[in-house]
Parts: sequence; C-alpha cells; structure tokens
Amino acid sequence: MSKLEQSYLKRAYNKLNEAKSQLQKYNYAESVSASQECIELSVKAVFLVLGEQFPKQHEFKEQNFKKLLSKIPKELQFYNFPRLYLLSKFWSEFYTVAKYGLEELEVGADKLFTDKEAKLASEHAEECYLATNALEIRIPKQ
Repeated sequence: MSKLEQSYLKRAYNKLNEAKSQLQKYNYAESVSASQECIELSVKAVFLVLGEQFPKQHEFKEQNFKKLLSKIPKELQFYNFPRLYLLSKFWSEFYTVAKYGLEELEVGADKLFTDKEAKLASEHAEECYLATNALEIRIPKQ
C-alpha cells in the first residue's frame, strides 16, 4: 500500500471513529460532518488503490466512477461499489451545511441535524470505509 493510500484510509478510519464518538455525545452536526469526511476519504482511497487520480473536490462525477468500476475484482462486487458513488453524492450535499449551517437563514448546523441523520451518516460512512478497506487488502501491490 502506498503511503498516500495508507494515509487516506487511516484518516477515513479516524473520521469514522470521530463520527461515532460525536454521535454518542449528541453532537449530531459534528457527527454528520465527520461521517461525510470519512465517506469522501474512503472514496478517494478507492481511486488511489485502483491506480487512478481522484478529483480534487468534495463531489465526484459519474464519469469519474465509471472507469473505477471495471477494475473492481469480481469477488468484491458484493460490496456494491456503485453505491459508494451514490453515498458520496448524497452526503456531499451536506458538506457545507454540516459545518456552517444555513447562513442565509441564520440557522446553525447544531439546529439542523438529529440523531437519525447522524446515525444514518455513520452507517453509510462505515459501509464506505469497510468496502474500501476490503478492496485495499485484496488488490495486489506492485
């Protein structure tokens, strides 16, 4: 595993733990934010594991993912890697809101998220992390 892949996976793992910890402390916006970062780092690690460059933004496009999907080993396709794309797209919509709230409406992030969103975000983050970690373990390194 390259140092960069290792770094992204470690950071994703740390963000997943942070999300779970913040959820236990009833800090739902912080939990959603950490989950979103875990998802983003996990997906970027997929690009790295498969020898591809990832886009330098918080959101991925379908065409970025299309090439990746053909490189997923058949025995790992049960992880449903297209779903990782969907989850990253869904949670990227909350990137700014989870950090800053709705500024125009003058509503802080802590007033917008409940335990339901934080739990769901954490579950999705764990799903992305586990799939990426399994992929990293399975892909032989040069």
